[in-house]
Amino acid sequence: MDKEKGTLKNDAQNKNEGHKKSSDKNNEGHKNDELKELVKSLISEELAGAKQAWEKDMETRVTAEREDAARLASMSAEERAKFEMEKKQKDFEEERQQYVSERAEFEAAKELAAQNLPVTFAHMLADADKETTVKNISAFKAEYLKAIEAGLYERLKGKTPKISREVPEGSDPFLNGLGI
Repeated sequence: MDKEKGTLKNDAQNKNEGHKKSSDKNNEGHKNDELKELVKSLISEELAGAKQAWEKDMETRVTAEREDAARLASMSAEERAKFEMEKKQKDFEEERQQYVSERAEFEAAKELAAQNLPVTFAHMLADADKETTVKNISAFKAEYLKAIEAGLYERLKGKTPKISREVPEGSDPFLNGLGI
């Protein structure tokens, strides 16, 4: 009879635990829903902010284009040609500057690789003038190697082993090592 009661008690406990587990699952599901809603709200806020920035940028561009069009409409043919030529020259100079900086960075990376230095520093050391780039790299190399040496020294620094300088009379370290 006790076994049956014990079994019934265990069954009752198991049933209660089952209810607890299902309620825990409901709480987890509820927490997941709250988390999903929080993520959705954060994403929607970010999207709204990005959309506002995009619309503002687009509005600025449209306004600038309208002003340029109005200015061009009021200009004579010669003035219009001169304005367009200046605009093309400005665009060309921007592209040229971009090309020069990319080329200088490439050359700096090539020089860094040749000297077994990390090429990730190329954008910091690059200059339009090749001589300046070489000077930058040599100065960087000196400082970089100093930093590596200091780091190694710091890591290898330790305590020297303590050796007793006192030798008892009549003892021979060689014979002591042999166990004699």
